[in-house]
Amino acid sequence: MKTGRITDRTARAVWDVDALVAVEREEKDARMERAEIDRLLAEVDRELAEEEQTAVVRVDRSFTDARRAWRAVRRGERAALRVLPSRWDVANLDGEAA
Repeated sequence: MKTGRITDRTARAVWDVDALVAVEREEKDARMERAEIDRLLAEVDRELAEEEQTAVVRVDRSFTDARRAWRAVRRGERAALRVLPSRWDVANLDGEAA
């Protein structure tokens, strides 16, 4: 049985090897670029999560701060006083002697 042999020159003539190598290099570059983009996106996501956590901690601390707590109490007291009638009946007090 006789097997056919394809020489290097024959193979290069049949297939454009340089084009295949160029395509493989482009695919490799594209994979590396995608990996870099994914890494950058993951880094941005981590930074955003850290900033969100920092904001949550700041909000929690803002309500436990003594000065802010005292101001909140005063605002609550003022709101309670606003609910009361603003003027007492002055006409009823004119006729009475003190």
